[in-house]
Amino acid sequence: SLITSLAERMKPRSINFGITNVDADGNVNVELPTPTQQFFHLHHMKSGGTSLSGWIRCGQSRLETKVSSTGLSECSWSSYHHCIDNEDDGCRKRIDGAVMMNYCSPLAVANYFNWTQADAVTMMRHPVDRVWSMFRFQTKGCFKCTNLTQVYADMDSGNTTQYGTGICLSQLSNHITRNLQKNINVQDLDTIILSDEERVADAIDSIRNSFTVVGVIERLQETVELMSYSFPWLSEKIEMDGDGNTGNTNTNTRQCPFPHSNGSPKNNRCGENGGHWDLPNKPDDETRRVIEEHNLLDIKVYEAALQHFELQKLAMVLNDSEDIE
Repeated sequence: SLITSLAERMKPRSINFGITNVDADGNVNVELPTPTQQFFHLHHMKSGGTSLSGWIRCGQSRLETKVSSTGLSECSWSSYHHCIDNEDDGCRKRIDGAVMMNYCSPLAVANYFNWTQADAVTMMRHPVDRVWSMFRFQTKGCFKCTNLTQVYADMDSGNTTQYGTGICLSQLSNHITRNLQKNINVQDLDTIILSDEERVADAIDSIRNSFTVVGVIERLQETVELMSYSFPWLSEKIEMDGDGNTGNTNTNTRQCPFPHSNGSPKNNRCGENGGHWDLPNKPDDETRRVIEEHNLLDIKVYEAALQHFELQKLAMVLNDSEDIE
């Protein structure tokens, strides 16, 4: 059944460190090196992704063996595209040789670099809240202190030169659907060549089949429990057995609570005389309506993620009940 299949996918697992042995002279011999491309985080901007990345780094720091990790981010627009467009770019070697990866990019990019067999996690957020958070975070840098409804009006009319290039405006319209597409060439990610139905179907299929765990920021405590279940090395506290062993973690007593990172600036410099434009935590009704109109696909994908989240909880319970039996 679907729950049984999901339970199998979510079973607890460790980082594979390969096989080493120590000879009589104390020399460490590597029989099987640490396999690469084991784990990645698909990082969606303003969806708790920076916090999730920090939590993963904390868990990684407690591993008994140091493993290599790297990242690729659309925020670094020039280097990101140079990496994708140039086979001789040094990023290729780093990505190929990494054990863990942070992709702040579409899933299609992770697939492009052959990470399809890796364990993967991602975090979802309601599209309206995500867009509003992005606007509050980059009010001046991206959106030039312009009211968000006006930004959308400028996008609709093609009057966007004042906002520059890069990822800013693409964040405002069905960005998560784009991020979760996998059946598309990486060169075509910003060109709409599929129907809306095909894009949504591809994104929802990714949620259902491409991740070990899909988190939801509005359900943070449950998300932490699900990810800690599948990846015990992420747990806030590492439990030792009677002999003091922690499995694939060392005896480092560092705790890893889930952090809160990248909050909105205290001064966005969009107010009078370079002061703060005090934006509310939630958009007003008109702004919410406009955000929703420009993110209808993301709303469908998010709703599917919520349904999948409930299935993950059932799958974890099923695994726990089998362990008891």
